[in-house]
Amino acid sequence: MKLKSAKSPEATDRILKENGFLLHFSFDIRPYLRVTEYEKGEYIIRNTDQLTRILYLVRGTAKLYGFHKNGRQSLINFFTPPSFFGVPELFEENKRPFPIVAQTKCRFIEVDTRGCRAALLQDAQFLRFCCSMALKQNVAQNHRYMCLTAYPSRNNLAACLLLLQNDGVLSVKYTEIAEYLTISYRHLMQLISELCEERILERVPKGLRILDWEQVRALADEMREDDHGAGH
Repeated sequence: MKLKSAKSPEATDRILKENGFLLHFSFDIRPYLRVTEYEKGEYIIRNTDQLTRILYLVRGTAKLYGFHKNGRQSLINFFTPPSFFGVPELFEENKRPFPIVAQTKCRFIEVDTRGCRAALLQDAQFLRFCCSMALKQNVAQNHRYMCLTAYPSRNNLAACLLLLQNDGVLSVKYTEIAEYLTISYRHLMQLISELCEERILERVPKGLRILDWEQVRALADEMREDDHGAGH
């Protein structure tokens, strides 16, 4: 795993200020901080790691996996900023983490917890932040599952396109999109073919390109009417 730290203290300060990260601690967390970047496809966390860091996603898209007893790895969810990882392992030191992989180039603010774990666990300001982030991520996950069961796959694919597209192109393995949408691979292929025939999407070497943004947004917006525009 190749980590790229910010090029200068000034760059780190700028990133911290942009994200208001220091406001979530009642003590000086700077000595334990670093800004790191991961290239697409790199493991950010492996399930074999003895995790001694918490990670705050500020740029890019990361994907979380789970393992089955038979050793198979399945996609659980995609995460975009702001997202927080490593907190359960902070509270339970021997907890095995779920693997996280960079779907796109990702930037994190990371806290090395080896020298400040006790202070973090006693910091009411930080613990409130953890609770707030956990609640937001839980609400987003519940909203996703509600949409998967209450709306057609066509709408959910449109929301997936808007969430994960990069310059109008969705570059994700079709098997992972099917897992994310909880539909069969065959169903996904049929759905993509329909949208391509309608000139809403087109297949390109890197994946799927959005041709009709208005229609994709309209499909996704149908699922947002009930929650008054709440984000994913």
